[in-house]
Amino acid sequence: MANHVSGYIVLENVSEAGQKVWNEFVIDTVAKHMENYETHLGHFLFEEKEGEFVDWDFNKMCDEIGAKWAYATDYDEGGLAFYSAWSPVEGFCELIASKIGEVCKDFRLVMTYEDEMPNFVGVSIFDHTGLDEDFMLEHEELLQMLLAEDSELNEMYDHDECEWKEGMEDEAWEILSEIQHDFVNDWQSKVAYGN
Repeated sequence: MANHVSGYIVLENVSEAGQKVWNEFVIDTVAKHMENYETHLGHFLFEEKEGEFVDWDFNKMCDEIGAKWAYATDYDEGGLAFYSAWSPVEGFCELIASKIGEVCKDFRLVMTYEDEMPNFVGVSIFDHTGLDEDFMLEHEELLQMLLAEDSELNEMYDHDECEWKEGMEDEAWEILSEIQHDFVNDWQSKVAYGN
């Protein structure tokens, strides 16, 4: 089960009017509430008084942001980094896309994300209508792709038992941790940009 999900949202091909919405709606809100290098995305839904959200509701966070808690950790005119609980912030991207979509039709938001294990990794692409394309690899799919990519790692895996061969677990996990990050980044880039 996922715990922390981290990711990045990139704004692309946006008009001047759309950029203004991003700057005023996203950047200004995040910057205004930045505390200890992060901003709770609940600020996009709830009023705050005396350091507490008014009428806080986990269900509303899950429904409208996509996670029971989520934080922006970095931002600029072209993107925003986040981390969240259990799932990526699809609802938050939908909210941004709908706001920008009021003034600009030819933009897209690309959200790349991965669970900390990773139990899953993915790419979600949004346009003025909302979610346009969604791609996700579950852990087992990702593992099979990594095994196909690396013959040494593949030799350490017992495909019949679906586990590492006895005595090779530590070495296999070490190789996996060395190649997994770059593989995921390459896969996300291919899915999002075709390269």
